[in-house]
Amino acid sequence: MGKSAWDRQQQEVVWVGAGAGVLPAGLADGRYGCRACGESLILKGTKATSKVQAHFAHRTGEGCSRPEREAALDAEDEVVIQLRDRIRAMPGVTVCTTASPGESETDPLGMPPAILVAVRGATTVVIEAPTGVLPGPETVRRRIRAVRGEHAGAEHVWFLKRNPSQFAQLAPHQVKLREGKRTHERVVPNEQQQAIAEVGGHVYWLDGKVVLVPYGIRRFRHPVQRGQQWTDWPSWRSDPRDDWLISKPRPATDADSWGLVPVAFSSLTATRGAFRPADAYAVMDELYTVQERRFAWRNKQAREIYAAAHRSEQAVEPEGTLSAAHTPMPETSGAPAAMPAHAFSPAPEPDSPPEAASRPSDASDIAAAAVDVPPRPAYPPTIPQPAPEPRPAPAGTPRSVRWWQRLRLGKSG
Repeated sequence: MGKSAWDRQQQEVVWVGAGAGVLPAGLADGRYGCRACGESLILKGTKATSKVQAHFAHRTGEGCSRPEREAALDAEDEVVIQLRDRIRAMPGVTVCTTASPGESETDPLGMPPAILVAVRGATTVVIEAPTGVLPGPETVRRRIRAVRGEHAGAEHVWFLKRNPSQFAQLAPHQVKLREGKRTHERVVPNEQQQAIAEVGGHVYWLDGKVVLVPYGIRRFRHPVQRGQQWTDWPSWRSDPRDDWLISKPRPATDADSWGLVPVAFSSLTATRGAFRPADAYAVMDELYTVQERRFAWRNKQAREIYAAAHRSEQAVEPEGTLSAAHTPMPETSGAPAAMPAHAFSPAPEPDSPPEAASRPSDASDIAAAAVDVPPRPAYPPTIPQPAPEPRPAPAGTPRSVRWWQRLRLGKSG
């Protein structure tokens, strides 16, 4: 007994329940087909006097030959139905129904129906809500092409589950916002999720009343430019060149991972005439602003550290030169090495030696100038050179008398 069937006339999935009364009962000329095994089905229990609930039954009465697949389809449909009813109750939603773009009985996609949503009549959104493992990338692309062909201009949104097949979680991501530091969950996208993002689709994760909206994270290293120093930063534990770049409003194809912004599910229709996570986009815009300030600050810091380091080198250069000049030269077997020319600057030599007349006269010479001097001897006396003070003569030793002093004494007598 199944709850759904493929309507071969309308080319869509139909369910028993509230709308079963409007469907023709019985075989209906082979209108209903089993989505699991493909056999024709009979719609039973649609009358008000029926003692059983409405359901689709196989004609053999033995049930589906693929009961596990039939049960999985019914479970997936139930998730879609609940989400459809939840969206219908949101403010601004004017139309909310289901459809199966690209689905075929002979070549089924194996996906649950999509939800078509019109918000205030201005935009149309096609919402997918798969619960199990996503189909292969080619099946996903086929669905995307069908949505574009049947609902041109509609936003294509995929609500995924937080399960291992759809949520490859990584270590959390620390970010800075106006209200302070925040922790965002982070995932690595699989091939199907990347295929959705590449063609402009939106991948969200639905976690109760919270929707996780992704942005791209690409790791990179700042290039070292002229006049910058990226090493020896004070109080910096990691390499300051290591940084990350955001891509928004959807992750770029070259993103290494996806960061997730949590927003309330009810906020998706808060923007007039649209079904969009406006609150998440505002957070992404703030992350971009913080990123640009971070880039500018790090590059400025690299230039300032470079300038400070070179100012320090210039300040210690004279001391380094002096110590080099006074450093003993190593012993060598050859001629001694020449002193560096910049080690010292000798004082310039005078143009000519000082004149002898410029020296101060002796007191005895001044006294001799007042007496007659005998003729100049054949050999001039030797001019005494500056020498240490003469030692005093020993006591009792007669003092020697110079020749000119004898001459003076003779004249006076």
